Amino acid sequence: MFRLVSRSRTFTAQPLMQRFVSVRKLHQRAILPYDTESGLQPFLSAPSLDFLYNMRQLELVNSINRLTEGTEYEKKPLYDVIYQSAQNPSQYALLNYASQAWNIDFFLQSLTNDPRPIREDVKRQIASQFGSFDRFKDVFAQCALALFGNGWAWLVLNESGKLSVMNTFNSGTPFTAKSRNEKSLQRGTSYAKISHGIEGRPFVKLTPVLCLSMWQESFLPDYGLDRETYVSRFWDVVDWAVVHERLMGGRSGLQMAR
Repeated sequence: MFRLVSRSRTFTAQPLMQRFVSVRKLHQRAILPYDTESGLQPFLSAPSLDFLYNMRQLELVNSINRLTEGTEYEKKPLYDVIYQSAQNPSQYALLNYASQAWNIDFFLQSLTNDPRPIREDVKRQIASQFGSFDRFKDVFAQCALALFGNGWAWLVLNESGKLSVMNTFNSGTPFTAKSRNEKSLQRGTSYAKISHGIEGRPFVKLTPVLCLSMWQESFLPDYGLDRETYVSRFWDVVDWAVVHERLMGGRSGLQMAR
């Protein structure tokens, strides 16, 4: 019922959940801010990008449409589908498809075929949380490479305005993460440690800022088992303007999670 809406570089930063708006009957893939025919060199080849967007993402969106048709989720934005199905064990199949579609979109929208230097204010914000920007990159890479099996590495902003790095396994998203307390969301926290609610809320309030797919389908075609090179080349195509938009949205109180 809702499509993944493409972002515009000229718009003021908005809550990410507002990117999913009703337009007609079915969910649709977002339009990427670059074409898939040339790939994202040197990070992803054209065949790899084509598979992720034109095959994998299309399959996920079609599955969401199939599973939501005629149900209470049919007319809901994708974020609401994820958030609500995460609280219903009978809807875990839908949760997996919806979460993975959201993750892939967020990942691909974080990339650019026209990389620009990171904004100094963004660099300072990140460095202030990790000691230095290079230290952040090291922590993020270590977190990504520590994943055993499929998953995602994330930079997230909590409701106190603090940045941290975390992993999610399989199709997990940060905004359906649970935690005993804020101390469990330290740098490098693994999703396996996140298991209990906080202050009566079903999930911790986290705003995703940046993510890297550590699914085998993302790196095997181009890199084989050389995940280190895959992670290192990720930085060559990050769209720091998008990271800035997400940081500003989060710090303005426009949180993903409720």
